[in-house]
Amino acid sequence: MSCPGFGELNIPSSRAFWDDCEEDELENLKPVEKLQLKFDDESTGEAAPVESEILVVIEGVNVTDFATYLLAKDSKRLCAIPAKNSSLHWSHSSKLLLAIINEDLTSSGEVAELLLPYVKVAKKVITLTLKPKVEFKSEDIQLYRDHVAVVRGIGANQKDITELEAPNFIAGVAAGVASWRDQVELPVTSFVIYTDKLPLDATAAQPVIKVLQSAGVACSSNYIPPRKENSYLYM
Repeated sequence: MSCPGFGELNIPSSRAFWDDCEEDELENLKPVEKLQLKFDDESTGEAAPVESEILVVIEGVNVTDFATYLLAKDSKRLCAIPAKNSSLHWSHSSKLLLAIINEDLTSSGEVAELLLPYVKVAKKVITLTLKPKVEFKSEDIQLYRDHVAVVRGIGANQKDITELEAPNFIAGVAAGVASWRDQVELPVTSFVIYTDKLPLDATAAQPVIKVLQSAGVACSSNYIPPRKENSYLYM
């Protein structure tokens, strides 16, 4: 089943690599280590996945500070996700499950599969992908030259948010989660925000905050980025 807006996975069928390998080289190949969620509490790994009211997947480059500040203040970190500095957080009071994914396309398929137990039982799933504005494609690109961000959605059903149009698409863990929910006909809403500032600063964060709040996610109305220790100023 094809899902508009999601990237296509092409698996090459060529045997050229294996044909060029000697038998002794194949014998010496080490098995690839299977990725796993690394739970902070060992007992948590044996428990059933938490059933969240909302599962929010935020994915992009250097999104940890922003997502943690905005959504993870009153939550408990459940585990580390094997994708750079990524993690899963649970807020018992709001029943919000937050997956913070620092973009790593090399392992996105496996990471999405690790999150499926949580994706299956969530009542509502929202994915939000942050991308540099230069990656946005449009015939009328000049219209967005002065915009802080360009917001697009897939299944958003909001008057002020335009559906994501080709050749733009989402990829990574967000795409894996969203396409699985779509295929089994479970509710899912995806957003992609093309911003001119990554990591987000206070101004660039505003369109992202607005999208989250409009989607029903309770979060702060402002973002204060962490202070940089090195200002590169010399006395």
